[in-house]
Amino acid sequence: MYGTILDNIYTNLEINVHICRMKAKNQRLIILISSIFLLLVSCKKEEEQTKKFMTGSVEFDFPSYVMTGQQVTSYASGITSPKNPVYAWVSSNLGIANDTVVGQSLTITMPTNPGEYTIRALAFADGYYNSSKDHNIVVISISGGSVEGLATSEQVITDPRDSEQYQVNRYGSLMWFIENLRYAGDTANTNPELRDTVGYAYENSDAIGKIFGRLYSWNEATGSQAGQGLAGGPQGVCPPGWSIPTEEDWLDLANAVSPGEYEYFNVWSDLGNYLTAPIAFNDSSLWPYSPNNPHSNSSMWNGIPSGNYNNFADDFENVGQYGMWWSSIEDESGTMGNYRYIFYNNSSVNQHFVDKDSYGVSVRCVKLAQ
Repeated sequence: MYGTILDNIYTNLEINVHICRMKAKNQRLIILISSIFLLLVSCKKEEEQTKKFMTGSVEFDFPSYVMTGQQVTSYASGITSPKNPVYAWVSSNLGIANDTVVGQSLTITMPTNPGEYTIRALAFADGYYNSSKDHNIVVISISGGSVEGLATSEQVITDPRDSEQYQVNRYGSLMWFIENLRYAGDTANTNPELRDTVGYAYENSDAIGKIFGRLYSWNEATGSQAGQGLAGGPQGVCPPGWSIPTEEDWLDLANAVSPGEYEYFNVWSDLGNYLTAPIAFNDSSLWPYSPNNPHSNSSMWNGIPSGNYNNFADDFENVGQYGMWWSSIEDESGTMGNYRYIFYNNSSVNQHFVDKDSYGVSVRCVKLAQ
């Protein structure tokens, strides 16, 4: 009996010793694994701490609005340190092979399907954090019906200089273009350096210029000549027989759209709603939503937010925000030209003076109605 009890005691002791040994072994294993983990984390942190941020930022020019099938070339730059980073282009929906193209320059043909696309240019180098820039692109098709919301007219004129056709309507005593002028000057010469061009397409995209028209400085638009009286403006960039609107022309339009007591330099309430069209690309409105201006386009004048250029066309801006059109008015000093504008968040029509050479907006041409 006592032997059996002692055997049981010894057996339990051996089990407990074995268990204690296993616990100690497991604790040492846990400590070892934890040490390795902490070492790896420490190495990772040390590696991260040795990385530097690039100096400068990735920049590239790419039109915001392009036509289906249009070929676009872009060039990435902007990083000053390190001196020779690797540039690459990434897009999951623009048909770039394997979604990535390495190189500072990219030439790509736009998809045949209208829609919204994105592209990213990035720079990377050993020992540095990556730097990148994203750009959104709207691909549109005129013939494919991706542009909607513009009124049409049965009256069409042809510009004899380049055979471009424009829809026109009568308002009061005048005929008005209901499209922005697209005239680019003498572009027949095959040598680009010898072409006598005028105006700029928005973001230098000639394709989108087919819808937005071109942007001109006041001096380009008017031929540096002010005008006054009904249809008494200079021809400027308009076709023969047509002219840049005067103060009297704009007032005649206002009274034709909504008769009232208007003065040129006052704000014209509600006319912005009557004069602007609810233009949309691929079912997406170009004017941002605003309850202040529903863009009824009841006059069929087709005002669109085609933006402007600044700094002698170094900067293009305000597309989708403002529609702006020259008048042939200059200020008392003769150094500034005048345009009328409509802002997306307001139903009024206002006016403003700017530099005659460095600032560019759209042109509508007028002539006396027969």
